[in-house]
Amino acid sequence: MSGAVTVIGSMNQDVVCEVARLPGPGETVLAVGSRTNPGGKGANQAVAAAKAGGSVEFVGRVGGDSVASALRDSMASAGVKTTGLQEVPGVRTGRAYVTVAAGENQIVVDPGANSAWESDAELAVMVEAELVASADVVVAQLEIPLAVVVWAAGSARRVVLNAAPAAELDDELLCRCDPLVVNEYELATVSGAPTRTREEAGRAARSLCLRGAPSVVVTLGAAGSMLARRTAEGVEVTYQAAPQVDSVDSTGAGDAYVGALCAALADGADLIDAVAFATAAASLSVQSPGTQTSYPTREQVRAALAAMPTAHRLEY
Repeated sequence: MSGAVTVIGSMNQDVVCEVARLPGPGETVLAVGSRTNPGGKGANQAVAAAKAGGSVEFVGRVGGDSVASALRDSMASAGVKTTGLQEVPGVRTGRAYVTVAAGENQIVVDPGANSAWESDAELAVMVEAELVASADVVVAQLEIPLAVVVWAAGSARRVVLNAAPAAELDDELLCRCDPLVVNEYELATVSGAPTRTREEAGRAARSLCLRGAPSVVVTLGAAGSMLARRTAEGVEVTYQAAPQVDSVDSTGAGDAYVGALCAALADGADLIDAVAFATAAASLSVQSPGTQTSYPTREQVRAALAAMPTAHRLEY
C-alpha cells in the first residue's frame, strides 16, 4: 500500500492503570500496574494507518511542554510525518486517563492543546490546507473542535469521520462522510435510533444513508462490524463477522480499525474489502497490551485475512 492518508485529530499522553476489575461509582480500587504511552484517537489512527501500509501525514496540536517532543518522536518512529503538528505555547498537551481490566476499559480525556486551533481563514493559508487537499483519504475524529472537522471535510477529496466521542451531526457534514465510522453507542447518538441489537444497528446505519451519508461503518467489538452504503438500487447492508480471539486489552482497538480501513481505502480498495482488512487489524490489536504498540503491520493483517469469516448481506 502507498495511498496518501492525512489524519487530522488529537494527540495525548495516555496514563494507563491496570486493575483486577473496573471500579463502580464512588469506588476506589488499587492498580496492579501502570504505564504512560502515546495516545489520542488521531495519533493512534495515524500510527495504525502507517503500520497498515499507508503514507501518513498527521495534523494536530500539542502544548509547549516536555511531553510534546516525546509524542512527536513516537510518531516519527512509526513512520508518520508530522509536518502539520503544531505547538501551542502556554497550553498543556492533551492527556487521557485509562483504566483497564480483563480486556475492557474506561477512559477520561483532558483535551488540552487538542482544543486550541486556528480559525478557518488562518488554517486556509497554513500547510494544513495542502495536507488535507492533497490526500487520497482524510480521517478525522471528534476529540478536536467540530469546526475544524467541518473545515477539513470541506477541502478533502474523501472524508472518513470517526464520530467519537459521540455527537449529533448535521446533514451537511453527514453527506461528506464516506464512510462515517461509529460504534453502537455513537450510532445511537448520531441516528437517534435504538441500536441494542444487530438488527437495530443495521436499521440505524441504513437510516443515516437515507439522510445522505454515502456509507456508514458500525464497529461491533468482538462481534465484528457492519457496513451500510448507498447504491443505485437503494441502501445495501453487509455484516462482517470477526475471528474469535482472546482479548488482552481492547484500548485503542477502534483506532486500529479506523487506521487500517483508511490505509486500505487510500490504496484503492473497495469499501467492503477495506472493512474486512480493518476487522482483521482490530482483532490482532486486542491480543496485545497497549495501544500503538499493539497495532499490526500490513503483512500481519494480510496473513490474518485468511481466518476472516465471509461477509454476507442483510435484508431490511
